[in-house]
Amino acid sequence: MSERLPVEVAFLGEPFDREAVIHTLRHVAMRMGWTLRPRAECRIIYATTENPAEITAREGDVVILSSQDVKSHMTESRDGIRLREDHAGRLPFYHPKGDGIDRRGWIRGDVVAGAHALLNLLFERKNRPENGDGWIRFAEDWWTGAGFRKPEPLADLWLNSIALEAEKIGWPHFERQGKDAPILAPGTVVLTHDVDYMPTRANRGMPRFLRAVLRQLWTRRSATQAWRVMSNYRKAFLRPTPYNAIKTIADTETILGAVSSFQFTVKRRHGSDPAYDLSRYYRAEDDLRNLLEREFEICLHGSYKAGRMPGQIAREKTELESILGTSISGYRQHYLNFHPATFFPQLESAGLEYDMSVGYNDMSGPRAGTLFPFKPYDIEKAKPFSVWEIPFILMDTTLATTYRFSSGEALDHCMEQIRPVEKSGGCVSLIWHQEQLSGLLDPGFDGTYWTLLEGLRERGIRLTSGQRLLPAMDELWRISIEE
Repeated sequence: MSERLPVEVAFLGEPFDREAVIHTLRHVAMRMGWTLRPRAECRIIYATTENPAEITAREGDVVILSSQDVKSHMTESRDGIRLREDHAGRLPFYHPKGDGIDRRGWIRGDVVAGAHALLNLLFERKNRPENGDGWIRFAEDWWTGAGFRKPEPLADLWLNSIALEAEKIGWPHFERQGKDAPILAPGTVVLTHDVDYMPTRANRGMPRFLRAVLRQLWTRRSATQAWRVMSNYRKAFLRPTPYNAIKTIADTETILGAVSSFQFTVKRRHGSDPAYDLSRYYRAEDDLRNLLEREFEICLHGSYKAGRMPGQIAREKTELESILGTSISGYRQHYLNFHPATFFPQLESAGLEYDMSVGYNDMSGPRAGTLFPFKPYDIEKAKPFSVWEIPFILMDTTLATTYRFSSGEALDHCMEQIRPVEKSGGCVSLIWHQEQLSGLLDPGFDGTYWTLLEGLRERGIRLTSGQRLLPAMDELWRISIEE
């Protein structure tokens, strides 16, 4: 069927947060072609009860079992998500009396609360200080305590379980087509290039070259790679600006039918920030003009402290727009230095439309448990943020320094990470730093990127920028509910 399926959400008992339940279910509705609507024939019952036997449900209802323990955990506990093995996998917040339930359409754990906790980084929000500094590592998050060796798309699995139960009890299946198709199938990868270094004609990239050699010797412990950096730099030294691959990236991606975004920092404000002043660079070179004229996207790469300083993201957005002479839509926080409780309100107040900061510096995979764009939830105001989050699951420097992959191993790893995105019709972003594609940072990883893109293109995966997806995502979100 091509029409969207009307679905009612009914509550039995008081949930942990009624608006949060609706908000989370809208992400299922987007993917499945449903529209949440009062008095629809198909119905999801969200039952907060201590005794499931008291639930009165029709034959065609999907029932999600919750309890007051869930509300207590969501509001008070600092523990990770409680999981229990079930025939459907590792269910979150398994109902105390779930063992006595074996009915089609009934889910014995609160998959909505589990997905909500993951999508909104609830464990991190509760356990990391807001006034701290630095980024969360995988080992510090809730995953390792739950026995996971890597992040998994658990939020997707839990939300998909609702659709699977609906299918079992005979709900009509919606074939995604037309305006619903662009971001959902056969998978989309948003290509991004954080610009963490820009050479000048005066220094010819010498500071980055010295750091790159040290990086190979100290971090990657590879004298061979250090020698390759030196050999490549010797050949590139006669170029005006070694380490500047912006035009090459745009040229090659155009040939491949791809388009990407470049994340620029405006000015160095902290020792960890990129060492360039974009306003001066912009007057000296034409790279930014060239990108805009060719319809590549330019996003803000917030300075190291911006994600933790009230109003700083908005100020830097205004500065970048002044330099470019045009508005910007997207953002990524430098070094992923942010706190979930204060970061998303900042993005919204700055007028940004989407962000790509939710991922790990030291691990590939979905930090928020999803391979789909989502809207974070404002827990204080009980409403969705206007900002989209496009999760990133891959970063070149993680592959080179954390995993210490060779370029061939990195390619295999990338394909392994993107295969579930293709299978589910998801949409994620990846980071390949622009100086990496000069061949002067981790030699071989420039070729890895281009081989990856060619392979993804052959598989029919869309390679694009976040800005180009916004109209489709906004429309899908709008039609996921009738107020």
